Amino acid sequence: MTDPIQEIFPDLSNAFLSRPKPSPIFSAATDAVGPDAFRIGLRALSHKQETCGDRTVIDTKWMAMVSELEADVRYTAFRDTSVLELEGRMTNRGKKTIKGFRGPFPLFLTCDLRGMGLPRVTTVHGGASTDGCYPPPSYRVSETDLTPHGGLTLIGGRESGRSTEGPMPYLILTDPQTGSGMWVVLEWPCRWIMNVSVGEDTRGHRELSLYAHPGWICTDLKPGESVVIPKVDIGFFQVSARAGDSVAGSNALRRHIVNHVMRPVEGASSLPPVFYNHWYGLNNADFNETILRREADAYAELGAEYFIVDAGWYEGYFRNGIGNWELDDRRRFPNGMAEFSRYVEAKGMKFGSWLEIEFAMKNSDWGRRHRDWFRDAGERQNQFYGITRYEELLLRLEDASVRSQVADFLESWVQKYRIQWVRWDFNDGPAAFWEAHETEDRVGWLHLGYGAGLLALLDDFRDRCPQVHVEACAGGGHRMDLGTLRRANSAWMNDNSHSYDAIRCFQKGLNRVLPGNYGNSCFLWATHESRRTQSLASLRRDGYPPCILRSRMAGTLGFAEQSRLWTRAIRATLRDEVAKYKSIRHLIQKDFHPLFNPTSLCEYDGVQFHDPDTGEGYFMVFRCESDDDAAEVVLPGLETDVTYRLVDMDSGTKRKLKGGKSLRVEVPARNGTRWCRYEVE
Repeated sequence: MTDPIQEIFPDLSNAFLSRPKPSPIFSAATDAVGPDAFRIGLRALSHKQETCGDRTVIDTKWMAMVSELEADVRYTAFRDTSVLELEGRMTNRGKKTIKGFRGPFPLFLTCDLRGMGLPRVTTVHGGASTDGCYPPPSYRVSETDLTPHGGLTLIGGRESGRSTEGPMPYLILTDPQTGSGMWVVLEWPCRWIMNVSVGEDTRGHRELSLYAHPGWICTDLKPGESVVIPKVDIGFFQVSARAGDSVAGSNALRRHIVNHVMRPVEGASSLPPVFYNHWYGLNNADFNETILRREADAYAELGAEYFIVDAGWYEGYFRNGIGNWELDDRRRFPNGMAEFSRYVEAKGMKFGSWLEIEFAMKNSDWGRRHRDWFRDAGERQNQFYGITRYEELLLRLEDASVRSQVADFLESWVQKYRIQWVRWDFNDGPAAFWEAHETEDRVGWLHLGYGAGLLALLDDFRDRCPQVHVEACAGGGHRMDLGTLRRANSAWMNDNSHSYDAIRCFQKGLNRVLPGNYGNSCFLWATHESRRTQSLASLRRDGYPPCILRSRMAGTLGFAEQSRLWTRAIRATLRDEVAKYKSIRHLIQKDFHPLFNPTSLCEYDGVQFHDPDTGEGYFMVFRCESDDDAAEVVLPGLETDVTYRLVDMDSGTKRKLKGGKSLRVEVPARNGTRWCRYEVE
């Protein structure tokens, strides 16, 4: 096998596939050979192929003849989504140490661009920034045209080692000339580099080059040692009407994630759940079981399905208590958190809690009792928290015995508290802990081991506890790579829970590369006096402005607001809003379309979710601070000349619309919303 893509998709009509240069897709480099020569020197030693329905799995053993590096690579093709996934492992089968191993490159691909234009590249920034400006930097969508002899490089995790503290490792390419497109995703939770560029081959023909790999690896590889080849996903799509529309690529990527990546929770719905989390609504002084019981009563009545006790349930609180995982804080839970979890269950909700299992403080229970499980950061300064030394220890996840013991604890923790949701947090960066223990000839060795070990631990946990909903949470948006999210059911996208206009933008940008269930946010508005912009008298008289809650409904809907603020009318309104959300949440995992591209709050904003198989969908339009009391929209995805029946979610008013026709949406009040559901008549 010399060209997996052509062999797996021989009949796929896509200009990016018309003249690909034969390649096994992956590569590597050493002091003796570069990635081009390495790729050319690969020879297939064995090949096994199995097909079941639309899925084909090909296991190939490759040998790099010049270096004696052996690569065991699995190619998995999904014909229904036109996607190829690649992953594997490289091993030094020789008798000598390989000097200066770099990579591996799970993606090292070249495409002939003859007959095509210059591709347009769409990327999305990561979610680390909590800035509430508008539009915010987090999840900002960028589109740029490649130029002759020019390219684009994305670098992730360079600062602290978490994958999406900068850009996200997702690329969407479209060719406006042919309407063809492709997307590429690197599934790696640590440092990474991706590049796409246009150049010329030796005959002067224009070509596109793509590569992706873990960042800053230059390590000697001893005989018998091996390194992971991170998973990379390559998808192909076609845009209708020969328009290079990257939204078509977004939806092709989202469909693949929904159909083939998301792992269901055993015994639970695959739909985005409604949940409560105490962290942003209750500060340290307020946090105790009595108040949590009050919130459990209130949110059960609203229709919440999960109730999450966040950080601070253990001795020492956040952050000094990290690692006291076997010590309940008896001041907060006099009879232990397990008893409170039963109270939550009695209210008809599932119980969840928080862990930052990858870290332990030096003076914590685990930091003292299990010191051999961890490594320190030496004398390095902790610039993330602005202190002179790291007080944390980081798990040695490259060690299988450490992972096994941690997984044993996680399983017992789940059983003790009847956990059905874990908020898996990671609030600091791992890079300093790797660098403190890597020598000049082993740069990146611990990085590769840690990334692979983290994903292996998550896999083990999901296998042992399939009933647990995993919420990925790395300080809010710092680790939104698909490798992590493949092992999660939702994700805490950002730590900003107050700036609702920015939060709406977060979810819009995130939906360009991920289905909305990975866009968790919590409703918070009037709880904290210092951030209150609506008086309590106004709140009790008028209730919450609808845009506050609805700006979070393009993702998994959470709550943190203190229920002590609510009147009977407010409770009834919130119950109604939750019921409406539940009636449309299945559409959040269907096709997504941004209806506007505002650059200020003086412009309209809006989103649409559409199921192309049934013709069902909904849209929300936000007036923001616009002077106009109406906006014209053409709803994407609707079939031309097909009649649709629209229902206003607030008034129940019905109207008809023909696909492809402009729709006038009236929003009488500033910061008002219009929410409509539709279906084929």
